[in-house]
Amino acid sequence: MKRNIIKFHPKSTSTAVLLLLLTMIGGCGSTGTIQIDEDTFYQLEADVQNVLASPVADAAPLEMKFIKEKLVLAKEAKASRKRKLEAQLTEQIYADIKIARMRAELNQLNNELLDKRDQVSAARLYLSELQERLQ
Repeated sequence: MKRNIIKFHPKSTSTAVLLLLLTMIGGCGSTGTIQIDEDTFYQLEADVQNVLASPVADAAPLEMKFIKEKLVLAKEAKASRKRKLEAQLTEQIYADIKIARMRAELNQLNNELLDKRDQVSAARLYLSELQERLQ
């Protein structure tokens, strides 16, 4: 009887992380944890502006697009006095901000990994040259 063995490859690992993040988004429906008051939208808007001004915006452009779109919808919900919709959108935006930060961190770690791989390759090449000289 064959056993199923899951093999992880670098490309599939990033895909798995992306799927995990999307699953987290899907599970971020409104749980009613965010209380909407007069200052909630303005605080949300300030938090979004802070993220847009940070390096996170460059590292996660797709997430930034979603955040901007949802911010417009939240503003419309606030103007229409649809508190439940505003709360849902606010919660989703904060989840998207968290995902964008995680994306930026993942990109940074991936770049560090690539740098380490290059260093290892250079070290192997240098070691090979030294071994040839010794022979």
